[in-house]
Amino acid sequence: MNLTSIEFSELPVTKLFLDYTTNFSSLNSFFETDPFSVEAIEERLNSYSFPGDRALTLQFLKQYNQQFDAGDEIEKSLDKLADENAIAMVTGQQLTLFGGPLFTAYKILTLLAYSKKWEKQLNRPIVPVFWMADEDHDYEEAATIGVPAGDDFKKMEFETDGKGKRVFDIELGKHIEPFLEEIKNLQLDTDFSDQLWDDLKKFYQSDATFGEAFGKWILHLFGKHGLILAGSNHPTAKKLLSKQIQSGIENAEKNYRSLTDKSEELVSAGYHQQVHLQNSNLFWIDQNKNRQKISLENGKWTADGRETDWTTDSLIKDIEQNPQHYSPNVFLRPVLQNFLIPSVAYVAGPGEIAYYAQTKEYYRDFGVKQPIIIPRFSATLFESGVDRIFEKLPFKMPDYNQRIEDLEASYIEHAETPDIEKIFGQWRDKVSDVSGAFIKDVSEIDPTLKKSSEKVKAAFFTELDKLKGKVYRSIKDQEKTQLKRIRKIQANLFPERNLQEREVAFIYIMNKYGSSVWDRLLELFENESPDSHKIIRL
Repeated sequence: MNLTSIEFSELPVTKLFLDYTTNFSSLNSFFETDPFSVEAIEERLNSYSFPGDRALTLQFLKQYNQQFDAGDEIEKSLDKLADENAIAMVTGQQLTLFGGPLFTAYKILTLLAYSKKWEKQLNRPIVPVFWMADEDHDYEEAATIGVPAGDDFKKMEFETDGKGKRVFDIELGKHIEPFLEEIKNLQLDTDFSDQLWDDLKKFYQSDATFGEAFGKWILHLFGKHGLILAGSNHPTAKKLLSKQIQSGIENAEKNYRSLTDKSEELVSAGYHQQVHLQNSNLFWIDQNKNRQKISLENGKWTADGRETDWTTDSLIKDIEQNPQHYSPNVFLRPVLQNFLIPSVAYVAGPGEIAYYAQTKEYYRDFGVKQPIIIPRFSATLFESGVDRIFEKLPFKMPDYNQRIEDLEASYIEHAETPDIEKIFGQWRDKVSDVSGAFIKDVSEIDPTLKKSSEKVKAAFFTELDKLKGKVYRSIKDQEKTQLKRIRKIQANLFPERNLQEREVAFIYIMNKYGSSVWDRLLELFENESPDSHKIIRL
């Protein structure tokens, strides 16, 4: 593998993310800690105190990981976390089918690389934790998968029952095997294929849920590094977090004001607001396990599908008695995470960094600080087949984010095509000049041969015209080849005109290069900083 970097300014990223990775001082009022400052990180870690109960947390984590057949390495990590001086670093992601896009793997690899790095630098036990987004109900995101197929890119959505429920709880059902087979048939058969498809079939079975399959698959791949799974869609977690969930209702107005003020400040500073605000950050789980938004209207709390409203007191009481009936939204979830896990840092993608920018005061409403937000590594993988043809075209990697029509027009406009008319015009003129003298010589010898001599000249011009036609066709064929190459490169580097890491399923890479590809990428990332986009040639 070979790694080079390009600046994020060359890619389609938001101003907020660009400033976060290159000019953090401009965002000081929105974040607690500069993730690129060793001094700021050390100061934050030295002052950190876990607001939860470590013993109860460890009991919960053991229960939670048992459902995913956690092995010895996870047990070692849990023992390590029992040290009062130990802290966790966390990342998390939606429970996407088969592990989802490449950025899921990049998040985990960033987490593992930083855990090792900080443990060594700071001489403190640090444990990596993957937070299962087991409360989310974005089925479309979870069930959509994209893979390169030949020179094209194919995106498919898995269809099953259960939309509206939390994705974790949705059963895969009988269609999962044919769906996996369909993806398999789109891929090349390699030395790694049999193992990959056998493993996936073992975890993604008809009677498994999205959550069960995802958790087991992630531990299968990364559990050897001591990666612990966590989440709040669990009865024990809800009991441990009941007070914080109640606080979200008791202080709803204050919370809303904190989020609103910071979001308005963000927009005033020239950045975008990632998440639309609600007057409640809580959902209610109805009798069908569907997740319904709770809203505050005229002093009453309401939810779709519920016949009676709550008063603030009755809602708080019900949360205390039945915390399993309630689910956090995108703002409350990370706060709860900090009470359940002794975590001081979170590895985030660009979208997450944007909504964390709205939360600094919201965290303080709960008596805690926003964690250190570490940007995940961002990368584009160049396969050898793409790399070979990439060098034959005049474009840089970021150029392939353009519309394909614009790329093709730009290529044709700037292609160094020889002036065929000029070449053959000069050839014709020279032949005509030379032929005139020779025709005259032949005519002087025998005047009756003049017409025959001129026919020879005309026949030559006819063949010359035929040759010119062949040259034009050859150039056109070459252009077709190049235009086809442009489409292939874009399908690999910017599928759907989006960064590769956001669209290409990581199982595609595993099928081509085996599961050891993650170990090799981890070695690369351990010596890099996520302050630029990585170009990795496989």
